[in-house]
Amino acid sequence: MYPEIFGFIKSYGFMLAFSFGIGMWLSIRRGRVHGVSSEHITDMVFGMLVSGIVGVRLFFVMTHLGDFHPWYRAFYIWDGGLTLYGGIILSTTVVYIMARRRGIPFLVMADIFAPGVLLGVGFSRIGCFLAGCCFGHPSDIGCAITFPIDAPSSLQFGHVAVHPAQLYSSAAGFVAFALVLILEKTWYYRGATFGRFLLLYGVSRFAVDFSRYYEPEQLLALGWSNNQWISMGLMFAGLAVMVMARNLTHPQEEARV
Repeated sequence: MYPEIFGFIKSYGFMLAFSFGIGMWLSIRRGRVHGVSSEHITDMVFGMLVSGIVGVRLFFVMTHLGDFHPWYRAFYIWDGGLTLYGGIILSTTVVYIMARRRGIPFLVMADIFAPGVLLGVGFSRIGCFLAGCCFGHPSDIGCAITFPIDAPSSLQFGHVAVHPAQLYSSAAGFVAFALVLILEKTWYYRGATFGRFLLLYGVSRFAVDFSRYYEPEQLLALGWSNNQWISMGLMFAGLAVMVMARNLTHPQEEARV
């Protein structure tokens, strides 16, 4: 576990910043294909950056209200405590608003950004692994990891091997990224990539969370985490987007990207 790089840079923060940077680069390139200027892409990326930071912290605070005493510690984002779904939900809302104001169809922008988000998940979860957060349940499988004695997983379970849930999430992000690009090349219509993003990320997050540790108060009906229930909603939303977008697409709008 390497929570800091060069002794002073937070590894998770570094990987998160790297994720945003590579996501912006990829989105600008994809924007050219869809006829959206780099200025529009850059504006929306920064909108996503700000709303994403607010969203990941806000969602975590809302689901851990009892952990913040005094209350103003909720603003201590450097102490950790982020939930990716909050960032996805809020940043998607911001992109929708910004796209509408610029007269750009939301599904065009969503298709542009979706692969970059999945690529960012792949890299940012490596940051989680380096920081030691988002760890899994104890396990004796071959790929289980024994973190240092002062790591969060060791403080929770003792010095035992646990599922590397962070690396499962990272691998899932990279695989989903590759799949949406492959499918985009073979069958594209407006909204298809966004719908596949929602579906694939929902499925992968739902599956990985069976290996990830959550506090008992974060487990809801059926013993599923709150994020797993959100994942279920994301899967249905992805299917709905693909079906509705396909029905609204004229044959001449279908193309290979």
